[in-house]
Formats: sequence, structure tokens, C-alpha cells
Amino acid sequence: MSINIGDKIPSFNLVSNSKVSMSDEDFLGKKTSFVFIPFPFSTVCDKEVCELRDNFSNNTETPDTVIITVCARPTNDAWVKHYNLDYPVLADFWPHGEVSKKFGCFNDQVGISMRVTYITDENNIVTKIIKTDEIIEPRSIEDYKEAYSS
Repeated sequence: MSINIGDKIPSFNLVSNSKVSMSDEDFLGKKTSFVFIPFPFSTVCDKEVCELRDNFSNNTETPDTVIITVCARPTNDAWVKHYNLDYPVLADFWPHGEVSKKFGCFNDQVGISMRVTYITDENNIVTKIIKTDEIIEPRSIEDYKEAYSS
């Protein structure tokens, strides 16, 4: 079951690339983009995350960004360092994809998160969703710009 605009995000607790435990409650009080990706160190994911970094890092006018992937924490940490990312990457590694499943963006056939971004308000209520239906199709940076401007 997917969550939709108007729904509260599900509760979760995941470990970030820097070994910090983070839960849904850590994002209360601020607008946040929960960006689910299939694979760090893949062409499309790398392009997406670099576009987010280049367009929205250090911008106090846009929601905080959190990346969630089913890859292991050490892989995520290497990815963050390689691309000089300044936002956390959370490992939905074990139980495999459990949080992605709660959000409704896990692909059981392939064992990955699909490309879905849930933008929330200060109460963790989903206000916008940016997604693609194909694993190889990136989300448009223009969709983020539009979502963040309204």
C-alpha cells in the first residue's frame, strides 16, 4: 500500500551513512524531502543526487533532503564521500526494504526502492510526491524546483 498526499509518513528508524540512528520523529518541525533511490553508484542515481546537491544544498528555502536506499551503510558512506553530499543517506538494508515497503515504493521483483520522493510538511504529512514509474527513468530536477516553489 502506497502512502499518498495527505498521509502521515510511517514510523521508521534507520542508520545513516555516518552511523547515526534516525527516525521519522527527527524530521518533525521541518519540511523534508524523503528521496528513495534504487542504487548508489549507478548512472541514474548518481545523476539525480548530484542534481539535488548542485541545486538545493545549503538552500534554507527548500526542504531538508534525506536519501533512503536499500544498500548497506558502508556503501552509502562511500557514495556520500565520493560525491561530497551534505545530507544523510539512510540504509534500508535489513530487514531488506522494510521502510520502503511501509512507504509503498519497494519493488518486490527486483528487491529495490523505486524512484519516489515524498515531500512532507513540519508534521510529517506528505504534501507532494515526485516519482517515475521506471527504474531507469530519473526524476526531473524541474519537478523538484516546481514543488519547492509552491
